[in-house]
Amino acid sequence: MDVHIFDNSHTLRASVLTGVSLFMSVIALCFAVFHFHVAGKYFNAVLDLILSGYSFYSYQLAKKNKHKKHHIQIFVYLFTLAASTSIYIQPIEHGTYVWTMLFPIFFYSLLGIKQGRTYCFAVLLVHLASIYHKVDANDAFESLPTFINLVACYVCIWIIAHIYEFNRRNIENSLTYLASRDSLTGAHNRLSLTSTFKHFETHKDDETTLCLLFIDLDYFKKVNDQYGHDAGDKVLMETTRLLSQVVGDDNLYRIGGEEFCVTLFDHPIEQAEQVGERVRSMMSQHLFAFGDKRIHITLSVGICEYSDGDKLSDLLKLADLQLYKAKENGRNQVRLSRTSKDLTEDISTC
Repeated sequence: MDVHIFDNSHTLRASVLTGVSLFMSVIALCFAVFHFHVAGKYFNAVLDLILSGYSFYSYQLAKKNKHKKHHIQIFVYLFTLAASTSIYIQPIEHGTYVWTMLFPIFFYSLLGIKQGRTYCFAVLLVHLASIYHKVDANDAFESLPTFINLVACYVCIWIIAHIYEFNRRNIENSLTYLASRDSLTGAHNRLSLTSTFKHFETHKDDETTLCLLFIDLDYFKKVNDQYGHDAGDKVLMETTRLLSQVVGDDNLYRIGGEEFCVTLFDHPIEQAEQVGERVRSMMSQHLFAFGDKRIHITLSVGICEYSDGDKLSDLLKLADLQLYKAKENGRNQVRLSRTSKDLTEDISTC
């Protein structure tokens, strides 16, 4: 379950789809009226009506940010079909082929690089074939400049759209990494944990479960005091690598100092306890190398399970309380709590 959602592309495409679909719903309706009452092109009129209706439907979805990927694809298919049909049917002197220039920007902004590149190439070939089909053999030489200018302009816009989307995606990926990762260890940070939990709350169903492991390195301050902060930093980075080998990078977060958090989706609390024991056992047997020194350090784990209505802050408090108990009882151990009710009971006894 990939829940690390910093999807700015989705937000951008929602904004583009909102504007384009509203504009297209009006334009397609106008063309439908024109094709029906003026040009007598009833097939085109029907296509334009379908495009207009679906464009307005897409606008309503995008405005509420409820659209899915397939809604965008259907919208692109309908627009491409309607425009391509008009270019094929209408006389060349009507200039409908000018709409071809919109496609590179349209495809890249709504579909991204991979699909945008494929669609741009396919549409160019189809539209050139449509235009060539209308040109008489005697006028072919005179139409050659039109073909050259059309292709040159289309390819130029295509290149610009490709470069823009390529750079935008790279910048977005860089910013997403910086925003969601801890600068020292490379583990996901607290902001990423918050985003993960929000995504979990939005998309969970009755069968989805979540267990939270709160991990703290025992006597970590002594490492900094005895060996220096460089050694402490190396221990934190090596710990991140070791924990990732057990729980996976997507589930590991550094939320401050020597404290880590692990999310386990669709794991009952019994399995979460087993994971916690594996982590604890691995660390207790590991020696950290720092120059010619060997550093031994253990960790304690507090585990809790999500219940309907729990907030992230509730889970962190509950897991932290179990971690505190593990520390009090001698460290290097795993403690767990099954329900958020334990938090109230434990606090009341303190």
